[in-house]
Amino acid sequence: MPWDENNVSKLRELWDQGLPTAQIGKLLGFTKNAVVGKAHRIGLERRPSPIRRTAVKPDRKKARSPVMPKLNFEKSNEISSKPKEASSFQPIVKNIFNTMPKRGCEWPKGHPDEIDFRFCGKERFEDKPYCAEHCAVAYVIPEKEESEKETALRTV
Repeated sequence: MPWDENNVSKLRELWDQGLPTAQIGKLLGFTKNAVVGKAHRIGLERRPSPIRRTAVKPDRKKARSPVMPKLNFEKSNEISSKPKEASSFQPIVKNIFNTMPKRGCEWPKGHPDEIDFRFCGKERFEDKPYCAEHCAVAYVIPEKEESEKETALRTV
C-alpha cells in the first residue's frame, strides 16, 4: 500500500496528537518503521526516545566490589575486663640462621568456609609444599613430555 495524500495528512494529524508510531501504523495500515521513515522524509518534528535513560550511570566498580567473608579461624576482638598494664616496646630479635621447623603438607582438605577445613599435615616431600602423595597430583608431567622421556630412555 503506497503513501498517498490522504495517508500523509492522517499521519501528520496523528503525529501532532502525539500517538506512538506503532499505533499510527496500525491505524493507517503500515508498519511502525514505515511510519517513522515517512515522518522523517516529510520533515515532521523529531520525538524524544521512549527509552528512559538515567542522568547518572551507576558506578560499576562499586557494584562489583567483592565482599570479604569472615573466616572461621579469625577471632573476634574480645574486650578483657582487666585494664592493660603499660609496657615498654621490646623489639623481637630473630635469628635468621636458625632453621624454622617445617610445617606439614599444605594440601587443603575441604573448603575454607567449612568448619572442618584443614590441611593434609603429612611430612613434606623434599623442598615441596606437599607430601609425596599430593606432589604426584600437583606436579603432573604432560603426556607429550612423558612419551619423549620414555623414547629417550629406550635409546640410551
